[in-house]
Amino acid sequence: MKPFKTNYYLIIAHMILLGFQLYFWNFIIDDAFISFRYAKNLYQHHQLVFNVNEMPVEGYSNFLWIIWLTFGFLMNIEPIFFSKISGMIFSHLIIYVLYKLGLLIGKSKRTSAIITIFYTFLPNIALWSIGGLETSLFSLLLLIAIYFFISDIKRNNNYLIFLSSFFFALASLTRHEGLLLFIASIGFFIGIKIRERSVFKSKSLIKVMIFVSCILFIYGSYFLWRLIYYNSFFPQTFIAKQESITLIVVIEQIVFYLPLIVILSPTFLLILSKTRKIQNITQLDSIKIYLLSLFIMMAFVLLILSSWMPGFRFTIPILPFLLLLIPESLDFFNWLAKRYQEDISPLKYGRSFTITMICLSNLLLLLSFNSYVYRYGVGIAECNITLGKWINANTNQSASLAVWDVGAIPFYANIRTIDIYPKSLQDLHVFNNPEDADYIFTQNITFLILNDEFFAYIKGDGRFTTNYRLIFNAQLFYIENELHVDYIYQVYLHTDYYISNASINELINSSPRFYI
Repeated sequence: MKPFKTNYYLIIAHMILLGFQLYFWNFIIDDAFISFRYAKNLYQHHQLVFNVNEMPVEGYSNFLWIIWLTFGFLMNIEPIFFSKISGMIFSHLIIYVLYKLGLLIGKSKRTSAIITIFYTFLPNIALWSIGGLETSLFSLLLLIAIYFFISDIKRNNNYLIFLSSFFFALASLTRHEGLLLFIASIGFFIGIKIRERSVFKSKSLIKVMIFVSCILFIYGSYFLWRLIYYNSFFPQTFIAKQESITLIVVIEQIVFYLPLIVILSPTFLLILSKTRKIQNITQLDSIKIYLLSLFIMMAFVLLILSSWMPGFRFTIPILPFLLLLIPESLDFFNWLAKRYQEDISPLKYGRSFTITMICLSNLLLLLSFNSYVYRYGVGIAECNITLGKWINANTNQSASLAVWDVGAIPFYANIRTIDIYPKSLQDLHVFNNPEDADYIFTQNITFLILNDEFFAYIKGDGRFTTNYRLIFNAQLFYIENELHVDYIYQVYLHTDYYISNASINELINSSPRFYI
């Protein structure tokens, strides 16, 4: 019966995840197309660049994901579909690894399977498994690395520590935060050996060398390559998005994550209920300390990582750490029910009530982003993708594009593109000189796609009024979205480049998103 029940819970977890994935299927984030463009250029031109035959700029932070996407182009699979199917597969593998981790820590098949249900009842897990980015791949590699790390602590096996280091290396190639978690893990491992007074024994030293050398070889080789190729110590994404850490920034980030914190409060309370009598953190099980340390460290990192994306994308890799702290707490409610159920009869249903409460609470997360996700997904398909394809159909390779929303539009336009967002990810000159009109106008850009927020320096230049004409506006968002703002940009065409009025009118007449 027990194996059947365990499989039953796991099947439920897979079905919940699949249901959410199908529900969110039409969503994809615009930033995903940046990775698609790098992967396409790597496959077609053997250059890991945004613009072919130009100075390389590391305008991405998901190297291994881009390598993976390249296989989709090799197999001639449409990139949106390939990224979604890949993310789905990785996310369903996460359920299995999470179950095995729960079993390794808590030794209860049923409780471990329940943890996977808690995980899949968080709808943002499914959202970002089909959102086009590396989130599921990073989460999977990270969990596998942690699984082998904890297995080694329990079994003391050099082979396991090597596998842990290997998967930490792959996770670090997928997202640079993986390296921080590896450093925390090696520090924790050394701490355990110090506590056991075996840190200077040859076996411990060998294990530390194995753990460090594997990731040092893999990630070190990659780092040396990217240092030579991009001639930059840090990725441009890190440099462009770096902000001064001020109290206001931290408060804004806390406010941003507040809905998630509130929704996860039953989980926090459940974990705290078990540890209420613990007066010193050292009284906790060492594995629990490890998971808690990783969670807290990454929570602090999130306070300085700005993210406008729905569904709290950056939190997804660390949510399993929190859920893995639950198992003993569920046993606590069993104990509570047995002790007090004669006086408080509803307590005999305490465990079932607790599980239901957490699932429903996690499900409430859907309310925080569902409307936005729907409108965004439809807008990307009907506006940005349509516009990019229209530009491609009406231009040749001599054409060029300057746009502040670098994603689907330049990917489908498939022409040289200047990223003119003030904190440009793809153009170092724009990043270092964010209002250099000469840089734009001396290149005779074919299309200028602007908005009313950043580009007064372009619109106020005489060369703009002389050489460009507005052909239509494009609207990604309508004003009725929950942000109560329009998302509109203007599309200008160079007067020397001919596109027939019939083609322009055909696009305008095809959708209310394009208008004069």
